[in-house]
This record gives sequence, structure tokens and C-alpha cells, in this order.
Amino acid sequence: MKGENMFGILIVKGEISARGCSPGSRATPPYLKADINIAFKPHPTGANIPYIPATSWVGVMRNLLEKYYDLPANAPRIVRAKRIVAPIHECEDDAEKLKCPVCKLLSRRDVVAWFDDAEPKGTRYQVTPRGDRVEVRNEQGQTVATIYLKTEVTIPREPERVKIPREYTGWRMEPIPRNVQMVSGIFEFAAKFDIGRLQIDDIRPFFVGLALLEDYYVGRRGTRGYGRVEISNISVRLRGRPYYEGVGREIEIPEIPKTPKEILEKWKEVKDAIERAKKKLEEELKPR
Repeated sequence: MKGENMFGILIVKGEISARGCSPGSRATPPYLKADINIAFKPHPTGANIPYIPATSWVGVMRNLLEKYYDLPANAPRIVRAKRIVAPIHECEDDAEKLKCPVCKLLSRRDVVAWFDDAEPKGTRYQVTPRGDRVEVRNEQGQTVATIYLKTEVTIPREPERVKIPREYTGWRMEPIPRNVQMVSGIFEFAAKFDIGRLQIDDIRPFFVGLALLEDYYVGRRGTRGYGRVEISNISVRLRGRPYYEGVGREIEIPEIPKTPKEILEKWKEVKDAIERAKKKLEEELKPR
């Protein structure tokens, strides 16, 4: 169906079991402070819970998808009008974007996919400081996030090298130990897709990206074996005009497997289930 009957938002939700990711903060960071005695003091309040920013988990997922589909990183990104950071892939015109598995989802001017920050599982939280860490519990008493400090060793970057006095040129620079904040826990994520402008197969790369995330890391660090995630308890539902106008309900799709790889393995069945939900929505929109 076309026109107004085609409007529909596919909601994909799930849980991220995170180990050692870099946390975002609703408050002024850091969560934990260190004074000269290396006594770590907790910083957050109950309202300022840790989270994994969508820019983090979706950004890493996009980078992995570019590699997976062997797409060129041709668009440099600029920060504060001067600092160029790692380039990303982006097709040059709209016609190319509609053929690209990544740009079709993530680079269109008529936005067809958007994503939420991943926040601790639950709706109400209690924050408890415990020495050198902070625990976050939800309304059921479940520990859903732990913020702690990890010591890592960093190698001095190029800007630091240029400050070396000339007489020390060529000397070996020693690694620098530092404390970094990490967060582990269970976080809930959500993604929305405008299926009025997308085919169901267009959404498949999103699940490929989730599967790739499990073999990579989220956050600024991870090369030493932390910042890892595991994704589970995926659910899918469809919302149409009646839902948003307050005269109907969302359509749950119970046949969906719970992990990204299971969804990909059974993609034909998943696709058929979503098609049935679309037809059900179309039936609800027909004049009575």
C-alpha cells in the first residue's frame, strides 16, 4: 500500500551485557575522582546514571559495517573546524546512497533510522558508593551497572613528542600509567526504522552490525581485551498511525529470535513475520 497507509515504525529493542566500556554521564564527569592519596570518591547522584551513548555503539557498528561490506572511507570528519579525525564512508549522491547497505540506513537526508542511548535496565535507580566503585541498582534490586577505575598504560601521542627538547630527540618515550573509568552492567538499547521508506531486507545490515559488535569493543578503549558487549533478549514490534494517534496498539512480533546471529540465521522466517505484521497494520487501516 502507498501513501498514508505505508507509515510504520519498526522498533527493535534488546539488552547489551557490557564489560569494561567507557561510560557516558548525564552529570559532570567523572563518576569517580582521585585525590593525591588515590582515594576514589564517588560522584553521581541517583538521577545521573551511566549510559552507553548511541554515538558510541552505533558509531562502532557503522565502522564495522563499512569493513564488512568493503566500503571506502572517503569522507573525513572535522571537529571544531580544524581537527580531522578518522574518515568514514559516505556515498556522494542520493542515488548511490539508496544502493549502499550502510548509507541507505545511516546517511540519508530523509532520516529512516534513529537510535537511543543504551541505559541501565530498569526505570528507577539507586546509586550506592562502595569504596573505589559505584553500584547502580534498579527498582527490583538488581545490580545493573558498576562504575570502577582501571589502570592502563598509554603510549605518548605525536603532539606530546613534538614537545621533547632537542637534546632528547630519538630517546625512547616511556609508557604513561593512568586511571580510566569503566562501566559494566546490563543496558537496554532501542533502534527505530521507518519501514514506509525501507524494505525489510534494508534492515538486515543492522543485525549484521550487532553481531559484529560482539566480536569487537565499544568505547575509546578495548585493544587490551575490555570494552566487550554481548547482545540478547531482542524484541521487535510495529507501530502505525493508530498507535501514535492514541486509537490503536503496537503490534508485537513474538516469532523473532533473541540474538543477532539467530535472527540472521533465520532471516527468511523473521522477514515473513514482519511482513505479516505489516499486513495486519494495513488491515487495521482499512475503512470499516
